[in-house]
Amino acid sequence: IKECIDIEKDNIRLGAKIIRIHIAPIKMHAPEVEVIGAVVLIADVTEEKIFERSKDEFFAVASHELRTPLTAIKGNTDIILSSYADKIDNPEITEMLKDIKEGSDRLIGIVNDFLEVARLEQGKINLKTEEFSINDVVCEYVKDLEKTAGEKGIKLSCKVNDAVPIIKNDKNKVGQVLMNLIGNAIKFTEKGQINVTTDIIDKFVKISVTDTGSGIPESKQPLLFRKFQPAGEEMLTRDVTKSTGLGLYISKLIIGQMGGSIGLEKSEAGKGSTFSFTLPI
Repeated sequence: IKECIDIEKDNIRLGAKIIRIHIAPIKMHAPEVEVIGAVVLIADVTEEKIFERSKDEFFAVASHELRTPLTAIKGNTDIILSSYADKIDNPEITEMLKDIKEGSDRLIGIVNDFLEVARLEQGKINLKTEEFSINDVVCEYVKDLEKTAGEKGIKLSCKVNDAVPIIKNDKNKVGQVLMNLIGNAIKFTEKGQINVTTDIIDKFVKISVTDTGSGIPESKQPLLFRKFQPAGEEMLTRDVTKSTGLGLYISKLIIGQMGGSIGLEKSEAGKGSTFSFTLPI
């Protein structure tokens, strides 16, 4: 308390109860800043924690049970479209099969997101560390997504700092986060360009994704990186981006467990956004 810091302790077990304790200093600012006491808040969060655990277990079980039949639907539809397409005379049936395939692909993606969130929140992530060049990874993913961006008339480019050293981390997870940020930039940019850059900040390497898209109003920026919140401008509406709103949340959990940080660096409605993340060198 004398050092004027806030202390919060969560998940303290007290018998059958789970409590949360928050301690904050009371400061007097005249004639000079002085701590004259403290406020201690003690809350019983047992029911809240039980609800959260039940919800997480439901998502995990439901996702596992959904993935098996969805995989069968997708697999059989793929076989029909690839092996028997020439035997289907009715084009409407072909379109129906394509709709089934597209729907199953989307549902499998949603299920996989739910399962990954459950694993990450429980700390069940196995990082496969290896030495690699972050510059090479960035340019590789930019090259892979150039066609997707080009289909919308968007120029996608990378500008790397040659001084960035080799790092040791999970290359595939870094790629997953990079794919999510660049994918969001493409999704919410209608014209202009997207630049991906690397740099060194203290003992960290920094990767930034800057677009000229729709941007995010300041009032909605605090909602980013929360569960089920898409990254677009209309963040409070559903079904506009075909997104679960889990991408940024998953990215935040991954980067956090890799020792880095991720966030929105700047954004202005109608002018674009810059998202960035850091990783320890």
